[in-house]
Amino acid sequence: MGSTDGVHTDDTDELTEIADRLDAMTRRLNADACAGPVAAALMVQLGRVGRSRDAMTGPVAKRIEETQAYVVHGDRSAAEFCARMAGVHTSQAKRVIAEARRLESLPETEAAFRAGHLSAQQVALISAVAVHDPSLETELLEHAGDGLVPLRDACIAAQARTEDPQARSARHHAARSFRMWNAADGMVEGRFKLAPEVGAGLKALIDERTREVFRAKHREGVREEHDAYAADALAESVLGSSTGRVATTVHVVIDHAALVRGNTQPGERCDIPGVGPVSQAWVQQQLGTALLTLVVKKGKDITTVAHLGRHVPAEVRTALIVEGRECCVQDCHARGYLEIDHSEVDFAKGGPTAKWNLGFICSPDHTRKSKGWTLGPPDPQTGKRVLAPPGRSAPAIIGTPQPEIGRAARRERVLRLLAPVEVAGEVP
Repeated sequence: MGSTDGVHTDDTDELTEIADRLDAMTRRLNADACAGPVAAALMVQLGRVGRSRDAMTGPVAKRIEETQAYVVHGDRSAAEFCARMAGVHTSQAKRVIAEARRLESLPETEAAFRAGHLSAQQVALISAVAVHDPSLETELLEHAGDGLVPLRDACIAAQARTEDPQARSARHHAARSFRMWNAADGMVEGRFKLAPEVGAGLKALIDERTREVFRAKHREGVREEHDAYAADALAESVLGSSTGRVATTVHVVIDHAALVRGNTQPGERCDIPGVGPVSQAWVQQQLGTALLTLVVKKGKDITTVAHLGRHVPAEVRTALIVEGRECCVQDCHARGYLEIDHSEVDFAKGGPTAKWNLGFICSPDHTRKSKGWTLGPPDPQTGKRVLAPPGRSAPAIIGTPQPEIGRAARRERVLRLLAPVEVAGEVP
């Protein structure tokens, strides 16, 4: 194979030929004339092309930096040259180069990336954690097929498990950031990073205000995107409003032994559901200074708590939140503005408001369920359910559907579910 200063000219010629063919195909492609299955097949192949491009971009960009090949093109850095060639921001090119460096110590991830089994986002999540502890690489690669949200959760959990708590808190503090800038359309946008102990409180505040904004708009007959309500909530929280301050609650799950001992051991929990592990020292500091729901993993079987009406008791709502605030439908990882659904036996058919009969579901999937779609039983491993459309055979629903019954009969049946429990208290 011919080369010039170590650069394989055959590779350059081959890639140039492929790019020319793609350019020609782009010009002649008429997507509007494609049948649905053809369009879907095209997207599968475009995904392959995109992953191959991403897998090559990092090593090439890193090599440009090492050889300073960008100088002859009049650019000040490899990131600047690569960003100009790709039509992206320089910060994105810098991340690609840094990621390529990390992959040098992660051979399995690099091989999977080059083979087209991983996307650039998956590689970024895995490499950011495994570069500090390569022994985690295989474990995280096993989660790659679960989706981006489960993979992100696995990365957070793996790093928290292997990292010294004080070092973790120091890293979070050092990495905190907040930036705002003007977008191309004249609006103001931004990006921020906060330690989980700080971010959880902020998220709880914004979520509560978002619900208030939604209800107010709903009464006015206004329908907007959830993100729009959240933007209003952010502005009101920072700039203030006539409604006054919103009381918020942060849920923390902690093992009883860890609470008594004063520190966590391997396998024990001290985390905020939906946020991640937090410092136990921070939890101790909040006792007496913030409204904190402390869920202690000892002596409380929340699965036996039930209610006669649609209202969800505080204990049951807390149990649902701490087990994972995410839509229960398979392949849906929505976590914002979820509804609590009677998932096993419908309320109209006598289903109690008990934990075993409740689950989170996002608004679009809840609308489908209301229109006749059916939920299958929970997967034994993930707890997720298949949501099947009307007319299509769906997995059998757990539990036998019950006939509609009156309130008195419902009360009698639900009372049989109740058992003495120790209530996890709210710490003022």
